Amino acid sequence: MSDEAVNKKRKGVFLIAVDESEEFLSAVNCAIKFAKAENGYVALLNVIEPMHLQNWKNVEDRVRKEMRMQAEQVIWDAAGCIIDKTGKIPMVCIEEGDKSDLILKTINENENIVALVLASSNTSSNPGPLVSYFSGKGLSRLPVPLMIVPGHLSHCCG
Repeated sequence: MSDEAVNKKRKGVFLIAVDESEEFLSAVNCAIKFAKAENGYVALLNVIEPMHLQNWKNVEDRVRKEMRMQAEQVIWDAAGCIIDKTGKIPMVCIEEGDKSDLILKTINENENIVALVLASSNTSSNPGPLVSYFSGKGLSRLPVPLMIVPGHLSHCCG
């Protein structure tokens, strides 16, 4: 890799898919550590899964509004942690749709993203849907490295 390519990779962005799992904090802490080491940044993407309640438009609108408010609270809590630990404001995105598709879209539209950071579940039987997808059939669609952080390592990365 040329020096120019190495310098371009520096100050890169480490993307984290936001959720409310216990493992999410492991991904945040490790992404912060990676970003600090590379003089880079952290990006947070929170995806609201669409819901369709036929014939219940008012209920669907109310639920969608509540989901949006909850997504905003989670993402801003994580952003506050990142600002406290890095002194840098993270990129913050909230989208509605399919998580894996929107993660790929975000990466493809932001050339500064250098890695996708996901934390695996603490249960041995299932690492989580995003880890399963991106470490399996979705890996060939991923244009950046995938960093999988074991969910129990939050104390090692913070």
